[in-house]
Amino acid sequence: MDPFEYDPTFPTGQLDNADPSPNEYFEKNQTLFQNEMYILQKVAISLYSIIFIFGLFGNGLVIWIAGFRMKKTISTVWFLHLAIADFLCCLSIPLLIALWANLSKTPSMVLVHVLFEMLLIITISSSVLLLTAISIDRWLLVMWPFWTKIHRTQKLVRIVVAIIWVTSLISTGSVYYLYVYHVDIITNYNTAWRIHLVRLLIMFVIPFLIIVACYVTIFLKLRKSNRPQRSQRPYRIITAVILCFFICWAPYYAWPLSPKYYIYNVQSQIIITLIISLAYLNSCINPIIYVFMGQDFRHGFLKSIPFRIKEAISVQPDVQCQEQDDGDPAPTTDF
Repeated sequence: MDPFEYDPTFPTGQLDNADPSPNEYFEKNQTLFQNEMYILQKVAISLYSIIFIFGLFGNGLVIWIAGFRMKKTISTVWFLHLAIADFLCCLSIPLLIALWANLSKTPSMVLVHVLFEMLLIITISSSVLLLTAISIDRWLLVMWPFWTKIHRTQKLVRIVVAIIWVTSLISTGSVYYLYVYHVDIITNYNTAWRIHLVRLLIMFVIPFLIIVACYVTIFLKLRKSNRPQRSQRPYRIITAVILCFFICWAPYYAWPLSPKYYIYNVQSQIIITLIISLAYLNSCINPIIYVFMGQDFRHGFLKSIPFRIKEAISVQPDVQCQEQDDGDPAPTTDF
């Protein structure tokens, strides 16, 4: 069905038997539906364009700083790949804009939609797995400091990051397989609902529970140790990143479980637009967190942005453990 074609499920009120005639009423509401969709189209494209610009610039700056302007440490490896995932998420926005600019379901737009879904899934999967891995890493630092002193190396972290990206690619490939070879499965309401439920549990609920368990344990440990305020700052930064991620993506995972998700009208499209905008907002919010949780404003706000990002992603927890460089048994002082 053409998105601008009037849908009988769209609420139209009660027909008057005398005036107007049913055909006139249908044409009037179809025109109203098309006009509202055109307005929503312009709003959606504007929102996505703004998020794309800020996200591309912010994450590009983080990638440049963490990848080329800082010493390679475990902390910079984590945040570098988190920024890469957000950067890829921003790169999928032009595909979404193209879908909104051409709402008809032509074969080319179906291909664009598949590419958009694949790029979005790989970024979501990698982001949530990276945040879970960072949380476990912080938990090990606090709970098992002597074990991490020996085994926590940059080589191990790079292996974990590689596994995360491969896992994300595999999950993306499975979605492509469903879209191309089993489209009848994902268009069936009951089957699609079960797929969305499984996705919610595996990619949202379970990682969130693991992360919460890690940071509750860390909080209790730090509280008993009476460590100074600054030693807890690295945990506040990554906690803010994690909370923003789950707040922004929670509606995206929950909305497909609602029966209204499968009703095509203006109201549902407004909700979907807001939900996707909130989800994409997360892709440009992490650099903002790094900037405002940094402590270097001595060069002025704009000039201090790189300094504050560098400080935020390099700050180390105050634990009895130090990171080891690859092939060097002596620990270094960088986290």
